[in-house]
Amino acid sequence: MPGDALVARARALAPLWRERSAGAEAQRRVPEETIADIVAAKFPRICQPARFGGLELGLDSICAVSMELAHGCASQAWVSNVYSEHACVVALFPEQAQQEVWGENPQVLVSSSYAPSGKAEKVAGGLLVSGRYHFSSGVHHAQWSFVGGMVPSDDGPPYPALMLIPARDRRIIDNWHAVGMAATGSCDFELDHVFVPEHRVLDENLVFEGRTPGAQVNKAPVYRMPQRGIAQMALASVPVGAAEGAVEDFAQKMRATAVRGKRMADAENLQLRLAESAAESEAARRLILGTAREIMAKLSAGAYTDEHDLALASRNAAYAVKLAQRAVARLFEASGGTGMFLDNHLQRTFRDVYAAGGHLGIAWDRNAVMYSRERLGLGIKGFYPGR
Repeated sequence: MPGDALVARARALAPLWRERSAGAEAQRRVPEETIADIVAAKFPRICQPARFGGLELGLDSICAVSMELAHGCASQAWVSNVYSEHACVVALFPEQAQQEVWGENPQVLVSSSYAPSGKAEKVAGGLLVSGRYHFSSGVHHAQWSFVGGMVPSDDGPPYPALMLIPARDRRIIDNWHAVGMAATGSCDFELDHVFVPEHRVLDENLVFEGRTPGAQVNKAPVYRMPQRGIAQMALASVPVGAAEGAVEDFAQKMRATAVRGKRMADAENLQLRLAESAAESEAARRLILGTAREIMAKLSAGAYTDEHDLALASRNAAYAVKLAQRAVARLFEASGGTGMFLDNHLQRTFRDVYAAGGHLGIAWDRNAVMYSRERLGLGIKGFYPGR
């Protein structure tokens, strides 16, 4: 199956990305060699429409691939993950926009900045967009980006939208100096009165409803899936995979290391830590993949997702990250003085997993409240654009 082959490719690349992780962190962006790996392995094509050479697979395939890649390096896996997700987003835009992005080169990479931090002004034929946009992971290698914004309406209040921008229209600001996820290159960029034609503007309310212009052209079930909330499970899969890698590393260290003449493998306190962290990381994997597969099964049956699905998926994604953080922290605490050295991969995993958990889409408190509000019948208005 295509999904299994992609997972196998990811598993084979993870050790190589591990070797590059320190250098990637030092240069604060994903190395060119890794970008070449991502493109060659077809990871950005996981959810790309088949008519552009894509595989049209589901969200669960992105999650499974990202988990394997994160065994090697969470930062590089994160960038690969967002490129995969963003291809699915581009597929939701009108046909003319899809042709503009993929028509000449279907292997282009797309970054994003969802927060509506800029300003969109309505003009003839489209919008003029200006402002500074934040946290655009992988932006240095992306030929396109999309940004979030509130768009003026002719007959009502502004509405949330995504706007596609070619790389030539943005100016990258080199401000990514971060304690974790340091190699993601998640820099800001600026737009200065950039014209965005109407066909490159996508109403986010339609995205949540699964009734976008692109979904009328691209018929695979994944194109009826909301790209925020539910799709955040793909982001959560990165810290979960990193936690699994940390468990593997710690077990290997226990097998191979003796301290003051005693084998670490014989230390019962370390055995207890290993077992609990292994259980947490495995539970997190099952939570992510199980939820993603349930969502894809519902969409494949012809149904649409609803606010319950959104709240449940968001809760599960955030809780999986919480489990991953606990698993890694427990092992890092037990790693002693050697764990503090920068050549010890565990310290990077610890920083990366906690940094990833700071992402608004997979942060626990916000998503837990949203789940409880939906379950209690209080509504989730305000948690996502249009909701």
